[in-house]
Amino acid sequence: MGTTNTLIYGGIAPPARSEPMYEHLWRDAAILLGSMHLMAPMAVRSGFRFAARCNPVQVPAEELPREVSAYIRPQIPQMQSLGFEFLGCYDCGVLASNTQSFIAHFCNRTTNDFANVSVATSPQRTAGYFEFSTRFGNGLALETNTNGVLPLTPDNPEVRVFRFPEIKEPRELYQVHKSLAEKYANRQWTQGEPKGQEIQRLVRVMENYGPRHAKMGYMYLAPDGEAYFLTWKGAILMTWRGLWPTALIRRAMHKYEMRAELQSLHVRGVPALQKA
Repeated sequence: MGTTNTLIYGGIAPPARSEPMYEHLWRDAAILLGSMHLMAPMAVRSGFRFAARCNPVQVPAEELPREVSAYIRPQIPQMQSLGFEFLGCYDCGVLASNTQSFIAHFCNRTTNDFANVSVATSPQRTAGYFEFSTRFGNGLALETNTNGVLPLTPDNPEVRVFRFPEIKEPRELYQVHKSLAEKYANRQWTQGEPKGQEIQRLVRVMENYGPRHAKMGYMYLAPDGEAYFLTWKGAILMTWRGLWPTALIRRAMHKYEMRAELQSLHVRGVPALQKA
């Protein structure tokens, strides 16, 4: 029996070429990512609900749920030390699907600045952040907060929102907020709220959320008028913005923009921002 010829031009013949393993991995990853982009909007649309009405109920701070109280109560004296009057804690109910919202509300009557300490609870987690907000005579509103979660819908053009989750102290964030107001509001006069009705500013913001997104085609009002649900347009665009790689790119771009804002304030002479 003759031996198989294994020599080619004086060398050893290479083995039959097999498809590299990484090609299988890339193909499987592409299939998985494509499936997520197709199937996830259906799940998001079926589970999304946003309340059409906000009816906050005042709750004593000591009667808040334990996890909520642990975040809110330490912030109250810190806000008061900045000149803010504590207006109370409110249970805003279930605004978004499976999420209950609590807010501690504050007002600085000298500057007409407002502040919130917000906590959202769900079966999976409890998350909180604090913010400062100011509304000006030209219609512009400015918000500065520590919320690290980016919205999945287009920004409201009437509200400029700045997010700095790396800032941990209300005093430092308030300094940033005042500097941003000086930069963008061009010395506009600030709008307050009638005494005893301060919470209505928050209610208006919450109740404008659904109608604003309905105008953009992202949501529609349910026949009973009690809630807003996602359209297919809203479900698809919101879901895709929250999936990889879009979510990663959006976070990187936003982080760069906020860092540039802090640097611009430092150049304008706000030395306390060096640590931010």
